[in-house]
Amino acid sequence: VSGSLALFNERYRQLHGGANPTGALMKALVCNTAEDIGNTGPDYTFGFGMLNARRAVEALEGNHYFINTVSNGGNNTQIISVPANTKRIKVMLYWADTAAEPNAATALVNDLDITVTEPSSILHRPLILNPAPQHVNDVAREGADHTNNIEQVIIENPAAGNYTINVAGFAVPYGSQQYIISYERVPLSVTLDY
Repeated sequence: VSGSLALFNERYRQLHGGANPTGALMKALVCNTAEDIGNTGPDYTFGFGMLNARRAVEALEGNHYFINTVSNGGNNTQIISVPANTKRIKVMLYWADTAAEPNAATALVNDLDITVTEPSSILHRPLILNPAPQHVNDVAREGADHTNNIEQVIIENPAAGNYTINVAGFAVPYGSQQYIISYERVPLSVTLDY
């Protein structure tokens, strides 16, 4: 993984005049392009899956990401086009959160929310896990995530058209929060590269 990230960093520098990528951008692209293993979506055993360095670099080279900021109560939207014969779209929101105060009730300081709306107006929320001990092996389901600073929406067999990604500042107590959206459109005839 370290070697792959070093090469990813080198490719970013080649494309951006020697500038270094942020850790947040690297994490968003690498997590969102990971090959899903185990339960569908994120899970407690494999996280977002197994690193696929080729797809992460392709997402970087294709500029399949947005960097923006949002304030408390604010909303930002981005549109992505999904072509016909797409097997799956994956959209990830990640932000480098501020450190919580010692002994805070929750570790999350800034709480952002992502939704993705299909051309038919169907709204999708990120996949969330149930942390209760008797449910740790359950498949992730869609819902509002107020625990994590990384959220992923997965839509299987999407219809072709424009999809609207919305990021809301659910709770941003100090000014604004920078975030990254990474997206991947997986074609029907994808081959696995390990």
